[in-house]
Amino acid sequence: MKRRQRPARAWYGSQAPPDEQFLKEIEALDPHPEVLYDNNGGEPTGVEPDLVKGLYSKMDTLKRSPATFRTWTEEDGTEAFLGTLLDLAPSNMRTRVQLLQLLGSFKFRAAAGPEDKKALIEEVFAAEEKEDSRDMLRRQAHRLAQIWSPKPDTLLNDIVSHPALVGRTLADRLSPTNTQPLRLIAHPYQDVRSSQLHPIVEARTVAYERAGEIHFVAGVRQVLQMWDEDAAGAGCAQISLFDALLLHEVVELYLDEIQPELEPLQAHVIATTFERYLKGRMLSVAVEDFFLSWPPLSTIEMAEIRKSEQEQLLAEARAYFQEETTVMDEPEEEAGDLPLDPSGTAPVKKKKVIKKKKP
Repeated sequence: MKRRQRPARAWYGSQAPPDEQFLKEIEALDPHPEVLYDNNGGEPTGVEPDLVKGLYSKMDTLKRSPATFRTWTEEDGTEAFLGTLLDLAPSNMRTRVQLLQLLGSFKFRAAAGPEDKKALIEEVFAAEEKEDSRDMLRRQAHRLAQIWSPKPDTLLNDIVSHPALVGRTLADRLSPTNTQPLRLIAHPYQDVRSSQLHPIVEARTVAYERAGEIHFVAGVRQVLQMWDEDAAGAGCAQISLFDALLLHEVVELYLDEIQPELEPLQAHVIATTFERYLKGRMLSVAVEDFFLSWPPLSTIEMAEIRKSEQEQLLAEARAYFQEETTVMDEPEEEAGDLPLDPSGTAPVKKKKVIKKKKP
């Protein structure tokens, strides 16, 4: 059978998922990426083979001791899911309802007619101008829970209601004994012109998954590590922001394997809901900070700037010395060019008198 074409699924901060062609183009900019982990059917290899082992250990702990990670109720899960839906999905009602239908099931009273159902759905998304945003989201999530729930036996249902089951699922996928493909690839983009990397900034894309490979922009790792101290109070203290980024993509990878019918936006909503269980909204904030100073100028651009500055200095020096030479070369003024005194006659040059020495 012909292998299904598996689209890439990305972590992104824009309003629309980056398309497949875009991800291929930014991948092609870095022909020599760093392979951090590769379970090539045997002993894991790569620059950091223990990196995935650490993620596996943390998910195994979540499976065994969820209470040590975060206090999480079904209401918390529904609120996180709805907040993600509102942030990532288009704002029109039709698209929102379609996503809810794809990812879960509505549950109305038997006596509710079409207009009643429509009114109940509209109440979920109703907003009051003066209401605190957190209070409003909690109220909206409460109304959603009354008429909708995730499909049973799905990863989204586990995220909302039973995070320990998500830990078990991801631990099994990350286990060294799992023979399914998994590679972790960092893209440093060395010597790539910053202008070529600006599309990444516009898409707010720092990682993506394709066919068992998780790719990420190498520079974001250091920024996330700097933010970890500020993010310690958000979500699960045991999980770093870089962990959350990688686990987001592991969820995308897992969904691609078990629910290939999911579109990138649907999978992204599910993965982001789990990300917010792990670290709230802090990853999005940290990535925004990363893009304030990235991409850096390449070595070629730096050399061009230095050359341009040197040429400018040389040009200014030439102009300065040319001006000095012109001043020094000006002839002495002739007597006829001297200004007239008040009487109207030209001043007469005085002769130099040589005094005779006394005998």
